[in-house]
Amino acid sequence: MSYTAADVIELDDIQHTRMRPQVNLGARVYQTAAREIVDNAVEEAGAHGSTVSIILRSDGSFTVTDDGRGLPVDSDPAGKNGIVKTLGTARSGGKFTAHADAESTGAGLNGIGAAAAVFISRRTDVTVYRAGKTYKQSFGGGYPGRFAGDGFNPDADFTRDDTQKLRGLSNGEPAVHGTSVRMLLDPSVAPDTALDITEVLLRAHAAVRMTQNVRLTVIDEGWPGGPLPAALLGSFSGPWGTGAVLDFMCACAQTPIPTLRSSVEGRGEYVTGRGPTPFRWSLTAGPAEPATVSSFCNTVYTADGGSHLNAAVKGLTEALASRAARLRDLGLAKGEDGPEPQDFAAVTALAVDTRAPDVSWNGQDKTGVSSRSLNTAMATDVARSTAVWSANPANTDTVTVWTKLALEAARARRSAEGAKSRSRAASKAKGLGTNLSLPPKLLPCRETGRGSGAELFIAEGDSALGTIKAARDATFQAAFPLKGKPPNVYGWTVAKARGKEEFQAIERILDCGVRDHCDPEKCRYDKILFASDADPDGGNINSSLISMFLDFYRPLVEAGMVYVTLPPLFVVSDSSQRIYCQDDAERDVAVARLRSGGRSRVEVQRNKGLGEMNADDFWNTVLDPGQRTVIQVRPDALGGALHHTLFGGAPEGRRTWMADAASRIDTSSLDLD
Repeated sequence: MSYTAADVIELDDIQHTRMRPQVNLGARVYQTAAREIVDNAVEEAGAHGSTVSIILRSDGSFTVTDDGRGLPVDSDPAGKNGIVKTLGTARSGGKFTAHADAESTGAGLNGIGAAAAVFISRRTDVTVYRAGKTYKQSFGGGYPGRFAGDGFNPDADFTRDDTQKLRGLSNGEPAVHGTSVRMLLDPSVAPDTALDITEVLLRAHAAVRMTQNVRLTVIDEGWPGGPLPAALLGSFSGPWGTGAVLDFMCACAQTPIPTLRSSVEGRGEYVTGRGPTPFRWSLTAGPAEPATVSSFCNTVYTADGGSHLNAAVKGLTEALASRAARLRDLGLAKGEDGPEPQDFAAVTALAVDTRAPDVSWNGQDKTGVSSRSLNTAMATDVARSTAVWSANPANTDTVTVWTKLALEAARARRSAEGAKSRSRAASKAKGLGTNLSLPPKLLPCRETGRGSGAELFIAEGDSALGTIKAARDATFQAAFPLKGKPPNVYGWTVAKARGKEEFQAIERILDCGVRDHCDPEKCRYDKILFASDADPDGGNINSSLISMFLDFYRPLVEAGMVYVTLPPLFVVSDSSQRIYCQDDAERDVAVARLRSGGRSRVEVQRNKGLGEMNADDFWNTVLDPGQRTVIQVRPDALGGALHHTLFGGAPEGRRTWMADAASRIDTSSLDLD
């Protein structure tokens, strides 16, 4: 086989980013791209201006404007102008000098994110205002150049020009300065993902609240898939800081906003590749139930937390537990211990902001921070500052209220742990008669109760039950077959839902209550997994179950207990191996792969249903925790707006959502014959 230099493909940065967008933008490609543009604007306004505006357009594009310095508009010796060099060139920026990078606590340090966003756009127009003149640079498919005509038409004729010289037009407003970016992301780059603009706006609001004196305006001109939550639209003009962002995040999560609170701050050093590196932090926290935590690093909302959040929670709760041990008149029973750090964590609403150079992000999407050194140094400093705060007599009442709430959590936790132990003991000792109240079609397992590792598979049809029975591990895997497709119970009363046999059976099996009375600790299983056929009907069944659990068993979803399994539609095999495939494309790739290896006989088995799968295939793909692939069900952002649109809202909302989803499909790849 010939293998020469001509066989090695070399891509430029734009081609590579469009072909492998996750490399530079993470798994949530469009989320990260939009956030990078917003983060740049917030950072520029914080350092050199005071306002940021976001306009959401009816064509799916968005405009982000700041009143900072305005991007450079001159050209370098190679002829590349400042806009192209800043937003159209990977690994470029003003933070790569040793001095600037060592001290910068901005959101962007790598010179990749904003450029990658431009690279995956269909069209981007950048407008700069400087010294009374307006400059414009366009990008088509990531490349710099000019579009024909006026307006914002991504399909207009485009002429590439890498060395375009910018000519400013007088605007008569010499005091106006800043940068405006209008971007339409290309849905064909990452067709399996979508842009959730509500999350982008949530992070924008959070970032502005962490950037002193920066104001934000969000305008919706008919964003596809709307309406958007009112809390994310309009204007924000203060106050700023961790207290303000704590109020905002609690309001968005619909959790109590603490009226009593602690605000502390500090600084220290942690170790990076440069050696000892300074950092500073601030946090606002207070007693509230349920707990709500929000973390920020260099103004970026880190939804997945990380080192700085762990340090804040650890330092705060350990200091509070230490102070609580010295309080009197808590009403402790004889021999009863006071609350522990984990109990304070269960009743604390907290927002923490960390500023540190050379941050180790968990990826380009910047959803978390990873640094053991930062965790250790910051936790110690948070504990010290909280200890000083809690020792102040003026804060004794707040500490006492906090401690009493934590004591209630401690008692509930210890009671649950005792009940769990008793449940495990009873499970091992119980006889056959204990399960007589459960549905007769339930295939039980020997282990039950939270913490037991037990799994319940809600399966499509009676035919699947035989396969599950032959393949499962009866120690910890139970199964219940559905009779037909479960109804859409979104918004139903509990009484109406219980009128459906399948709903009533699931409620009895789980035994954890519904809606406001649903308690994950009372559930008979640690995981609930939906197992439906790998076809459209199976997808509909999974959707109905997801809707049911989001509405009636939301605490189980929020606790990470609910999953969707992915049984294969095809099994491609030869004499030595079996390859599991989800769709026609994967099947064709698998067949080609086996035939390229010289196999003379390749078999393709299409699984019409779970009942037709053999036990080994079912174990490998659906049941085996060590190798199966599952999707965890999670609540959608801001209290279920998408859930309402798809299952409970007006038909127009679903039509709009489906039209938006269809617009992201490459119809040229479909076989329509």
